[in-house]
Amino acid sequence: MSLRELSLQSEYRSDGSNLVTDFYTPCLRNAIRYYRAVAYFTSNGLALNVKGLSTFIRHGGQMSLVTGPKLMSDDIEAIQYGYKARKQNLDSSLDCDFLQVSHDRLMLLTWLIAHGHLEIKIAFPSDSNTNYQHAVYHEKIGVFLDDDNNAVAFSGSSNETVGGLLNNFESIDVHWSWDDTQERVQQKVDNFKKLWDNNTDKLDVVNFLSAVTEELLIHQTVYETEQAETTDEPEIIEKTAPYLPKDIVLRGYQSEAIDAWFKNRCRGLWEMATGTGKTITALSALSKLKGEKGNLFVVIACPYQHLVDQWYEEAVRFGFEPILAYKSSATWVNRLNTALVRYNYGVRDVVCTITTQTTFINDTMQKLLSKLKRDAILVADEVHHLGAEQSGKRLTEVFNYRLGLSATPNRWFDTPGTAALRSYFGDTIYEFSLDKAIKQGYLCSYYYHPYLVELTDSEFEEYERLTERISKLYHLVESGETSEALERLLIKRAALLNRAENKLAKLAELLFDKTDSLHHTLFYCAPGRVDSVLELLTNLKLRIAKFTAEESAAKRQELLKMFASGHLQALVAMRCLDEGVDVPSTRTAYILASSSNPKEFIQRRGRILRQSLGKEHAEIHDLIAVPPMDYQQYPTATFATERKIVARELKRFSEFAGMALNKFEARDKIWELAKYYNLLGALGEA
Repeated sequence: MSLRELSLQSEYRSDGSNLVTDFYTPCLRNAIRYYRAVAYFTSNGLALNVKGLSTFIRHGGQMSLVTGPKLMSDDIEAIQYGYKARKQNLDSSLDCDFLQVSHDRLMLLTWLIAHGHLEIKIAFPSDSNTNYQHAVYHEKIGVFLDDDNNAVAFSGSSNETVGGLLNNFESIDVHWSWDDTQERVQQKVDNFKKLWDNNTDKLDVVNFLSAVTEELLIHQTVYETEQAETTDEPEIIEKTAPYLPKDIVLRGYQSEAIDAWFKNRCRGLWEMATGTGKTITALSALSKLKGEKGNLFVVIACPYQHLVDQWYEEAVRFGFEPILAYKSSATWVNRLNTALVRYNYGVRDVVCTITTQTTFINDTMQKLLSKLKRDAILVADEVHHLGAEQSGKRLTEVFNYRLGLSATPNRWFDTPGTAALRSYFGDTIYEFSLDKAIKQGYLCSYYYHPYLVELTDSEFEEYERLTERISKLYHLVESGETSEALERLLIKRAALLNRAENKLAKLAELLFDKTDSLHHTLFYCAPGRVDSVLELLTNLKLRIAKFTAEESAAKRQELLKMFASGHLQALVAMRCLDEGVDVPSTRTAYILASSSNPKEFIQRRGRILRQSLGKEHAEIHDLIAVPPMDYQQYPTATFATERKIVARELKRFSEFAGMALNKFEARDKIWELAKYYNLLGALGEA
């Protein structure tokens, strides 16, 4: 590595040379010191020399730069935070190699200073005997030195900017120490050292941070040279400015939700019915918050990958530039880490990342987020998912703003989990119920047809065994505790009810003589029952397709289009209504997988009520498995527990039936069950 090995020219001129590739890059690769004095400097100009700098840094190179006080505003911020990081022995987020920052001009500038590879001073003309009001520091010299103290010196018209190195017509004269009879190289070395030590007449040279403290710097957005006689316009990375898209007009309740959140210091839960636009409302709130605070780090956590993709599409409409963080960490960690560092040091004003809740709670993401030092917000979609014990431990305090979204934030049989969520996010600050959404015309009205389907003898025997075991643990719920064993038993019993054999016979009865008129119909099944329902519907000669997690996202979109157009009469689905998949064109739904979990109960029915062109109302047929109505021999303790559980379910059925267009008919259907358990009060009966 020696500057002597280079084939240098005595002059480099824009009509025959590329200053960067022909001169700067070769010299940097063979040097360990670089002295540079220029009128104007930008990080854009620095970034043009990345190839040379890579080798320069690997050899432990150090650059000393003297420049005038006119600097780009974002460069000033990047330089400041580079010195700050150096003083604090490096922020851990900057503990990375050169290649990881080389693609980003501002990160590159910060990193070079933080690691001690770049030192910057500011020069000002100063002569009490001369009118220097409009004078500028305008010389342009440079010196490269290698291990053997060989030196290459140059001077000319070129600044350390994109214009000076690439765009403008420039020229420089070059001299080298091993053939310099007139000692021009040594003269430039001596002049630079005098300049660096502030020993040059008619100039004051100060440390960069002193120039900041004394407010001597001139912030620029468009770079000026030669008293604005010429202009060097480096590429500027625009600051992110989220906004409300012109095609979106917030509904009254959406504005009310945003106002309530701001009044609560930007914390709290929105309990809004499925289909009422929580995503749009949340993004609107984020745009407003950015406008008020000036900077914002946004983390949006969703329970499922396809919801991440849906949020991404909407966030882009609002002017965000989201970083998707899920699947392999190799696809997002470096990007997000770079964005976080730039945000921490004021180089970037907005960062938005959208992730799954599984990724959000993992060690990689949590370690990265722990580095946050400025305003940050966590938006949790379907927030009830984060109430599990493992997830709750990862609700970090780095987020000073918090927003939880859910139609049903209370967790099923998990009082401690619900309390933990409300402690972290805050209480419900705005509620917009299904009933309000329907009455105000934001969701369509519906007819509700519940059908009680009795368990077979063998199913009931298993049901009774599970209920007996549940009754022994149910006291934990009443005392406000939680139990994973109880939750597993409840899930197991719910699966038994969802797969009840007699539901297929009842479905066949309901569809008799209706197949020709059937259209835009969704059959919602439990796991393990999709194939049976498909077989039944195929035998009825219906045009159907399966719509489950097994189908790719592209296939799902294709099926939804065929369903909306009427090419398919029906879809047989599993879990899609729980996972945020919207099927707004659904006119009729047969729910064979009913749930006592209020979150699932509300979501499955609410998603069917989304508005769609030509859809006046929806028809919901709900097949509910129950113990045999004539069985009266429950053990006392078991029956008491069963009655309490049924009371919870009947209350929800009653509320949903009460909003239906046929509410009296719907309530009559479950009156018998309520009477059997002496729970008529749950239906509003005396």
